[in-house]
Amino acid sequence: MKIEEIKNEITLLFDMKEVSKRSTQFIGVGVIITAALTPVHMYDGHNLSAIITFIFSVFLGGVWIMHKKGLTKYSTAISIVGINIFLTIFNYAEGLKMGDYLFFFPLLFALPFLVRNKKKYTKEVLIYFIFTAACFCISLSISPQLSPWQIITDEQYSTIFYISAICSVLMSALFAYLGIYFERKYAAVLLDQKNRTEEAMKARSQFLSQMGHELRTPLNGIIGASNLLTKNNTLPEQSEYLNILKYCSNHMLELINNILDYNKIEAGKLDIHLTEMNLKQLVQNSALPFYNRFDEKKIQLLVEIDKELDVNVMIDDIRVIQILNNLISNALKFTEKGHVKLKVLRKTKDDQMIDVLFTVEDTGIGIHENDFPKIFESFGQVYTSTTRQYEGTGLGLSISQRLLALMGSKLELESEPGKGSNFSFSVKLKQTTTPNAQHTIVKMQNTDLSGMRILIAEDNVINMLIAKKIMADWNVSLTTAENGLIALQSLETDANYNIILLDLEMPEMDGYTAVREINKLYPGIPVLAFTAALIDQDMYSDLKNTGFVDAVLKPCQPMELFSKIRQYAN
Repeated sequence: MKIEEIKNEITLLFDMKEVSKRSTQFIGVGVIITAALTPVHMYDGHNLSAIITFIFSVFLGGVWIMHKKGLTKYSTAISIVGINIFLTIFNYAEGLKMGDYLFFFPLLFALPFLVRNKKKYTKEVLIYFIFTAACFCISLSISPQLSPWQIITDEQYSTIFYISAICSVLMSALFAYLGIYFERKYAAVLLDQKNRTEEAMKARSQFLSQMGHELRTPLNGIIGASNLLTKNNTLPEQSEYLNILKYCSNHMLELINNILDYNKIEAGKLDIHLTEMNLKQLVQNSALPFYNRFDEKKIQLLVEIDKELDVNVMIDDIRVIQILNNLISNALKFTEKGHVKLKVLRKTKDDQMIDVLFTVEDTGIGIHENDFPKIFESFGQVYTSTTRQYEGTGLGLSISQRLLALMGSKLELESEPGKGSNFSFSVKLKQTTTPNAQHTIVKMQNTDLSGMRILIAEDNVINMLIAKKIMADWNVSLTTAENGLIALQSLETDANYNIILLDLEMPEMDGYTAVREINKLYPGIPVLAFTAALIDQDMYSDLKNTGFVDAVLKPCQPMELFSKIRQYAN
């Protein structure tokens, strides 16, 4: 639940309690006053006024009982309408010289206190206001100056008129004061609840962020080890177990990432941050981590990019890749044979903007049209006898839809059961005038980095072991360091490295401090943040400002790390 929704719910509950309490008190005071006035009118010889006052007192008593029993839905309307009618009767029975019409004014001030704050609050108050004003006008137009039914002396008229005027002024001032008092009370309650809610949300976010880091660190070892083991010759039964290990670890990583991203969105901490990127290269990089997974399932992953999209644009590359990854991952999950195609086409173009259509189509199980809305809901999935085998949080498409909403776009879906699905979205991107460099397309078959020297600083022994084993297959010359300080000492001895990988959280010297020193002393060497920390766009921007050229999140697929090294290494 978002903070605004919690605030609204608190306001509603608080207001319901306060309105019921105020209404009961207001009507209770009316019962006491009218009950006290009845014998006074009898003593003065105004029998008709005494009878009307007594009936009014009984009426208010009935409404008061309704309020005490919680029947506020009808009692509020009955009390407001009843008071207006009785005031009109009093004016006619006692004459205008008595000044009973003056009590319409404090009633107008009291109306907001008798109506619960809800969607139709303004409309309801306006209706009661118009009704009260109408009764006031009717009283003035039909009531005589003197009572036609009872004898009231001029002295009594004069005395009671002044008393009515003073009482109406005091009551109006009282309700005006109460208006200010309750508004301040509401503001104090809302501010307190807002602070509590924000503190709770902040604590939850910090907890999830810390837990995410702690979970991703061992997952990096599990995923890395399983990837390494599958490359070796294994017995048939061992291959089966390794596939289970890979599937479960990748699935767990997807669940963790989705839950943490959903938490950020709910907390309103996700923004779109544009950076200059080559669009063709971005699309190619988004597909790289999936080729092995598609090969294992014996399904084709096709990538089709419009030749006119080899241009530089301003784009939030992290979020667009996240959306494409969600769509491709879903397509792979629900496709057992055939292919999945990522297609990117140019729709329109002018001097500054380019409209790009992204499409992910598959030959999977498909979705019935009636179920389209369900799959975009948070934690929502379409469950049938054929889909129960597919696991997941149901957050991927919901997160993608929300990210696209920040970009002014949305996911579109075309699908038929048994015929596959087609997810698409279009975004308008500002084209930049920076000349394009020659981009090397990374091939899965070509992972030879012979001659490349890499320095990696990592304090986790398991993560270091996995990184060494992975990069050994690429024929790199690897130097290791347990923290940033040892990495700097290695650079003092020999600074001839193509790229440096730094973990962020290390003893002695962390990655932030180390990258500042490296950029100061060895500005020509690119540095990648190699971390299990949960990086949102703000943190990513901070990393870039600190001196990192980019970040690789642990756990990562080997080809994701490979593509980053190939992209940034000297």
